[in-house]
Amino acid sequence: MNINFFAKFLFPITCIILVSCHDQSEPIHKPLQKKRIVFSKENKNLIVFENYAQKIDGNKTLEKIQSLFYSDAEGNTTESFAWIDKKMEIVKLQQKVNLISGRKIERIFYFFNGIKTMSRQIIQYYDLKKPYFSEERSYYSLTNSVISTLSRYSQSEELELGTFKESKKHSIPHEIALSVIKRTGDYETRFLGFEEAFSRKFIVVGTENQTTTIAFNVLSPILTELIKTEKSSKNKLLEVQFSPMTEPDGFTFQALIDLEYVPNKN
Repeated sequence: MNINFFAKFLFPITCIILVSCHDQSEPIHKPLQKKRIVFSKENKNLIVFENYAQKIDGNKTLEKIQSLFYSDAEGNTTESFAWIDKKMEIVKLQQKVNLISGRKIERIFYFFNGIKTMSRQIIQYYDLKKPYFSEERSYYSLTNSVISTLSRYSQSEELELGTFKESKKHSIPHEIALSVIKRTGDYETRFLGFEEAFSRKFIVVGTENQTTTIAFNVLSPILTELIKTEKSSKNKLLEVQFSPMTEPDGFTFQALIDLEYVPNKN
């Protein structure tokens, strides 16, 4: 964002008059400032964790990987993002969860040499009567135990204006977010069938607990085979390459790029 400032005025006396009139006619609104995190004397060294997280957030050389977009039988959805350094190690992991109850949960994890150093969990609940917003930050030792947990709460979206307070130590597990990225466990990409919607054809992959759909236009040899053997091919493990797409009207979907069988794991 570019902001232009006037460096000089033609008549200094005019400047004084304008400021004086402004003070008398218009109230001065100070910009809302985010609350800084203040650690206790016991945990003052935890500022190192915050500085590291800010360094990772500002690192433009990291490669960002996006997971498939999964949903369960009830309609709850989740997806993950990973940031990888030149050593091919994950230094930041993010999971987004949308629940049918109206709650939105965002979890962010930071790693150093494969060890989790810090986690953030942000909850947004847009209830008409009792909206609820919270953030929790936990800091971890080399043994993955929680050193300290800070929390803040608000009834408005301006959560960043709230003050963090020491709270009960709470560990946020990152394993599910990692499983979404790696497509393991409930997030394996096993063939489940085909669907048609919005004038598009989709292949459905996943497990009995989590599924995702990927749109395709061209029938590749594997797709042709799967269509012919849809029932007998169910649960075959597939390697899926995709690209997230957004149309001019805002409709988003996952477009299939490539599809392969995963050998010896069916």
